Amino acid sequence: MRTRMVLTALVVGGLTACGGGKRQVSRVDANTTTDLSGKWNDSDARLTAEALIADCFNSAWLPNHLEEEGEKPAVAVGRIVNKSDEQIDGQVFTKNIERAMVNSGKVRVLAQRTGALDEVIAEQDFGASGRVSDETAPSSGNMRGADYVVVGRIASITDRLEGQATKFYQINFELVNTETRDKVWVGEHKIKKAISQDSVSW
Repeated sequence: MRTRMVLTALVVGGLTACGGGKRQVSRVDANTTTDLSGKWNDSDARLTAEALIADCFNSAWLPNHLEEEGEKPAVAVGRIVNKSDEQIDGQVFTKNIERAMVNSGKVRVLAQRTGALDEVIAEQDFGASGRVSDETAPSSGNMRGADYVVVGRIASITDRLEGQATKFYQINFELVNTETRDKVWVGEHKIKKAISQDSVSW
């Protein structure tokens, strides 16, 4: 009987040990820069968007447009092409860019051709159905076209050797005049991370 109790205690103790150590979770500010895996993360997307938009608004195209047109330019965020070796959510990156632009107050940011714009078009179709008064119905003919479109590309290079790795990201943006197809601004942002781990399987 005593032998059985000892064996039971050993089994229970072993299962407890296999369960791992105590886990602790703490809340941090959403804008805190964190990097656990070394891969692209929310901090990279936010900081890259803010850096590129700041550079974009400090270039000559914006005062030139204001002088020629006398009003804020309308900008749409186009496709962000991911050529990196990671699965990067382009929508998260796009929303960071749109937020930085909207918060700057320097441009009008138009809805993309999917998502929010679909809701606008559906509301316009409903307004034209005859079930909404003419005074309050939104008109599809009043939608504004973009003066400029932002397009981008993300590329990455990874170098690994014996538990050491270097991760390099290069993000290129272009702002294109939709009427003339002129590139009025070209921006570049680079991120380089050094990663080390004692026992690793990359």
